[in-house]
Amino acid sequence: MHAVLLTAFAAAAIFTGIKIEGFKTLAAEETPKTAQVSIKEHSLSTDSKYINYLWNDKQSAVPDAKVYIFEPSDFNGHTVCIDPGHGDNSHPAATLKKEKVYPVVDEMLAGMNTSMKGKKAFDFGVEARDYKNVYDNNETEPEYTLKVALLVKDKLLAKGYRVVLTRTGESQNLSNGARAVLAGETSDIMIAIHTNASDKRGVRGTMAFYPGDNDFMDGTLHPGYTKIMGIEQNAASSQKLASLLADNVSKSAGFKNLGSHSAVLRIFSYSSIPVSLVEVGFSDQIDDARILIEKKNEAAEGIVKSVDEYFSN
Repeated sequence: MHAVLLTAFAAAAIFTGIKIEGFKTLAAEETPKTAQVSIKEHSLSTDSKYINYLWNDKQSAVPDAKVYIFEPSDFNGHTVCIDPGHGDNSHPAATLKKEKVYPVVDEMLAGMNTSMKGKKAFDFGVEARDYKNVYDNNETEPEYTLKVALLVKDKLLAKGYRVVLTRTGESQNLSNGARAVLAGETSDIMIAIHTNASDKRGVRGTMAFYPGDNDFMDGTLHPGYTKIMGIEQNAASSQKLASLLADNVSKSAGFKNLGSHSAVLRIFSYSSIPVSLVEVGFSDQIDDARILIEKKNEAAEGIVKSVDEYFSN
């Protein structure tokens, strides 16, 4: 693990929400008062097998490729990566097509039913999301996911989980591939938090995704996807996690439960651990958007309950 302890205690205070006079804190009211939390930064391993496929700049460096590790004083033995989806839309990774969709050589994709090869093999580091929800026209998806992720982080820390965050502020924006790779280097499971949108009028509810050859997103079969990506060994665990998230988040916050579904996503393709992406609700549907705004804590509780049940069963 290539982790470096933050040298500035003030920085640690900002990340954990611990109140220190003279410094602005982040979500201080959400942090358990008794928690003693240390903070580390973990940078991407330079010998990662994914290094040549990840988004990189003109100097072939992967920018801002680090995550933040929150260590509780009473560690329960489980480490959870929480990924607040998207981020600052001005970040280069949101505008340049420099990351390979599938982190394998094109020859391995024969028969997988994909056009993402050759010149089409690369895509945005991470997609931009700058439109507002339809309830109060105030909050974007990156803003929402960060707020919920910080709530989840504090609740998990209070239970003794080590928590890894892929971003702690709006100005950070790792590529989708880097998020998954860093989660694999630091964590036991990964949960990506997102909000949904649909071309179909009136669609609402919580759904969660796990890696699988049948892609719910495009409705097609991609034969051999999980095997080619080397992620088939975690497929059952990922499915279990996704099912728990769909059930618990919907029930806790009051969304309709749209279930769990298999999907072909880049954050799955680069993963080496059980992973699920939860679409908490539809920000373009008025009833869901209201719940997204008003019941962040309940959504966070549903995610935390899912983590508890995942490790206890």
